[in-house]
Amino acid sequence: MKKISLLSMLIILMLVVGCTREEPAETQKQEPATAGTQELTPAEVTAGQKGKDSNSIPSPPSSLYMGEPVELVTAPNGAIANKKLLDRVEEVVCLEPEILQPAEGIWTFCGFGLAPISVIDTDEGLIAFDTGDSKHDGEILLEAIRTVSDKPVKAIIYGHSHTAIGAGVLTEGNKDVMIIGHPDLNSVVEGNLQSGGAPAYYPEIGPYLTARMAIQFNAYTPKEGPDAWVLPLVLPLKLESAFLPVNTPVENMQEMTVFGVKMQFLTKYGSDDKVHTAVWLPERKILFTTLLWMGPPQLYSVRGDVFRDPREWITGLKEQRDLQPEVLISAAARPVVGKDNVQKILEGYLDGASFVLDQSLRGILGGLGPDDLRHFVHFPDYLDKVPNNLQGYGEISSYAPAIYYHSVGWYDNDAVNLKQLAPIDESRRLVPLMGGHTKVLEAARAAMDKRELTWAGQLVNHLYRLDPQDQEVRMLKAEVLRQMAYVSMGGNERAHMMSQALALEGKTTLARVIPPPPESISASPNTFVDYFRVRIDPLKSGETNSFIQFDFSDGTSSGLHVRRAIAEFVAEPAKHVRKPDIKLAMSGESWAKLYLSQTTPEEMIKSGDIKVTGDSAEAAHLINLFDRYLPQQAVVIPPAILIQEHM
Repeated sequence: MKKISLLSMLIILMLVVGCTREEPAETQKQEPATAGTQELTPAEVTAGQKGKDSNSIPSPPSSLYMGEPVELVTAPNGAIANKKLLDRVEEVVCLEPEILQPAEGIWTFCGFGLAPISVIDTDEGLIAFDTGDSKHDGEILLEAIRTVSDKPVKAIIYGHSHTAIGAGVLTEGNKDVMIIGHPDLNSVVEGNLQSGGAPAYYPEIGPYLTARMAIQFNAYTPKEGPDAWVLPLVLPLKLESAFLPVNTPVENMQEMTVFGVKMQFLTKYGSDDKVHTAVWLPERKILFTTLLWMGPPQLYSVRGDVFRDPREWITGLKEQRDLQPEVLISAAARPVVGKDNVQKILEGYLDGASFVLDQSLRGILGGLGPDDLRHFVHFPDYLDKVPNNLQGYGEISSYAPAIYYHSVGWYDNDAVNLKQLAPIDESRRLVPLMGGHTKVLEAARAAMDKRELTWAGQLVNHLYRLDPQDQEVRMLKAEVLRQMAYVSMGGNERAHMMSQALALEGKTTLARVIPPPPESISASPNTFVDYFRVRIDPLKSGETNSFIQFDFSDGTSSGLHVRRAIAEFVAEPAKHVRKPDIKLAMSGESWAKLYLSQTTPEEMIKSGDIKVTGDSAEAAHLINLFDRYLPQQAVVIPPAILIQEHM
């Protein structure tokens, strides 16, 4: 046995005494907090905090969806809505079409389309800042413009990619219109249109995000009545484009005189895409911006989108604030007039964005996961009162989780969550533990009676997963979602909740995917051969190892090498390591029909629309390894009749 030195024994004794001795409460010393090491206290953490005594964990703060008193009123269109929303929303939004004049020679057309556009009057013609989110928007806006001026639109400035789609209408066929915008805007719009209309990090899922966009912009909710939208956040289900490409790209800080108006362009910072252009009129101290919205900077859109970096939005707002504009004309809210008023609004808005980012990061350092953060980050009263921080577009409870996912990923640092049950398996186990179907239904109704809508929804969802055709369950889930929609502040949240409520009741059908139009596919057939690869069904493909070459009538070719469970896209078949086993020759239009499952490969081969080099039966077999698009099945809420038909 080794001898222990006297010094070692003294050190051990000190450690034991230090671990067991407790100072009186009044003399205990508090070590200074160190960023990233201090756990947030139960008083600071509003949900999800783990402590020694669960009774010491406070309940989440009062919530619209968990019993907070909410006064419901009726909007002008008959919609039942939160009174707080309606009392404040017209400070920042036009509920009805209005033509505003924030400065001499400038009109803002507010409430005509999804977003306002503005027009500058010059001796030579009109300069339009933005053109609408659709061809339909452009038509409505042109009609409104003609009530104040007969002059032609001679120049268009694109604030960002979403509001560039009505341009072809505003130009009225004129070919010599100057189209000003970010250097990369054309490629962004092209990519959006190819993926179906909605921006997508992975363009292959563009049809899925486009379908969610249709829900968010009230394609399925009524215009009038209790279940109608409250704010006019509306796009048609079928989006037609009248986009005109930028022919005059501008760089950051570039100066230009456009039809007598001196302008400086700010293109470095954006909000919901990366191709924004703000316009500064230095001689008049007027700023046209895309960064001030009708609600807090939307750092996440519930329809799904590419990540919106809060730092870019915040830095851009600082840059624009420091210009000290006297008139601020927004592409997403009412104009703001008066230097002091503009400064006050911009600073409150900037601070709101900074608060959401910084408190999200603080929560992460304090050990909170994404679901905890949605309850932790909420505005203090002074920020909530800033007009443009009204959460009428989206609610900030959804922004902090998105920051977490982007910066950390999905894992919340609770190791149990590394291996989770599938949701349906969890429900199969929990429902019996809670007493069975009847007990869970009773508990959900009791939660509804207490206006604990979130809890009611979570309870009824377990039953819905187990049997989505149970009419009693469907109707209860629909009513939970409807009541959540009524009390909500965010127009985006309301649209998703109400649309699903109506679908559960059989009053509408929500598409899960909206594919791009045939003309987009036929115009770029090889792009969609690439996208087609993700539709391979590995159960069908089995041991397959075949290379298909697609030869299109425009002279281009591409291929798919099916190797068991994957389909490799081959951009240049002639350079591939393997020669094609099958060649398919067709037009872009024929490929569009096949891609959209408007017909079968067997029928197209038989009709001659597809010419096969190789075995025709094998060619059809290979195409049939890929999922078909079936609109009646590609829905968010399966109609009860559809479920019954497929039992």
